[in-house]
Amino acid sequence: MNARKLVSTAIVLGAGFAATKATSVIWRAVTGHEPPTEIDDDGQISVTEVVLFAAVSSAAAALVKAFATKGAKRITTPRIPKN
Repeated sequence: MNARKLVSTAIVLGAGFAATKATSVIWRAVTGHEPPTEIDDDGQISVTEVVLFAAVSSAAAALVKAFATKGAKRITTPRIPKN
């Protein structure tokens, strides 16, 4: 694996981690409780809430990955000076 791919992978993974943390913090601020991780048997977390959180966090992850990939490519691509 070359250095460019390694740097790009690190940037995308870091951005994905940050997006996950940000989504969890925003979820707590909006709803007042922890993000759902599974549907529980005692009825505290509904299927709707789990699906909504999954949709929101997936959309955030996809956006961040797209922008991070584009930024990583820009950072790791060698520049050819114009004369």
